Amino acid sequence: MTPSLIHDDMLIGDVLARYPESAQIMQDFGLSCTSCSVNSFEPIRAGALSHGMPEENVDQLMEALNELATARQQSLKDGFYVTSKAAEKIQEFAETEGKSGQALRITAHDNNGMEPAYTMDFEEEPKKGDKTFEFHGVKVHLDAESVKNLNGAEVDYLDTSYGSGFKIYNPQFTGGGCGNTGGCGCGSGESGGGCGCH
Repeated sequence: MTPSLIHDDMLIGDVLARYPESAQIMQDFGLSCTSCSVNSFEPIRAGALSHGMPEENVDQLMEALNELATARQQSLKDGFYVTSKAAEKIQEFAETEGKSGQALRITAHDNNGMEPAYTMDFEEEPKKGDKTFEFHGVKVHLDAESVKNLNGAEVDYLDTSYGSGFKIYNPQFTGGGCGNTGGCGCGSGESGGGCGCH
């Protein structure tokens, strides 16, 4: 059994600071004190129980939080991460395109020292030399060059009043490309299929 990274007696505020994505998980379980001052001194289990959450649901919350923490810990080793929100959207787009269960290929090839022009598409099997990652139930295939260029990067999905789409945060590059100034979207090509940057 994988050791728990998040324990019952950890303060809600500490968990939020270390794992920002945990706010959405807590809210999904009905723990709404993620943005109030109380979370700085209230332990997770005690806080959840005091808000009327059944013991069984608290156990499920702790399991979900530890899944997030484990994925984050693995991402530090792998040097690449896909957020739970992005994974959820990848699965939605795959289903829409009739490609449920397929992996996502992200390509980030050398671009004369500038940020790569990322491309995204679905495929069933990895190619020779690929490295396969898995985050929140979604597999991602990267070739060797893309592994190098995406080292330290994070794929997220943003939904704001200014628009929505996939976002690749890549600390190796500081300007240009869809990683910092634009977005990557599925079904955005001329044919309306696949995932690509726009």
